[in-house]
Amino acid sequence: MKALYIILALAISSCGAQKMEQTYKNTDFSKSQQAYAQQWTGGAPGSGSGVTLYFPTAITTGYEVEAIYFRNSINKTISYTADDRMTMVSRFRTDFNNRKDMNMHVDPKKEMQNEAPSLEKFPFELKDDEAVIALKKTNSDKITYVKLTNIEERSQLAMPSVPQ
Repeated sequence: MKALYIILALAISSCGAQKMEQTYKNTDFSKSQQAYAQQWTGGAPGSGSGVTLYFPTAITTGYEVEAIYFRNSINKTISYTADDRMTMVSRFRTDFNNRKDMNMHVDPKKEMQNEAPSLEKFPFELKDDEAVIALKKTNSDKITYVKLTNIEERSQLAMPSVPQ
């Protein structure tokens, strides 16, 4: 009987797992089209920080990009970097150097307007140099997942503050 429960639990938990349609290594693309990530930090306090992910459009040919999963973040905003439309970009904000409006008070009732942290589980186990792109064929509801590995990390981009 215990074996039946174990098998049932494994079957239920594996149903939610996302299946990768294809995995690309960075070396599968020409040097000018290889994926890379670049962290950035704003110069003024509270101006924000994040990571920008650049990846080749060859992965998305014939599909619409639904979402990008990268470093425990999900982004649904993707754009092209230039007119040649060979590279796409997705920007992920991080908590470092971001201004958060948070009420800390002895009376817990005065903290009620604070935003609760998200407890949503990230759907993929990825290394820092890996990303998953969710793609949908035009006129279809089927989502295809493609994995990018060996994403190059470029040096951080520091945005200077505005002259005063």
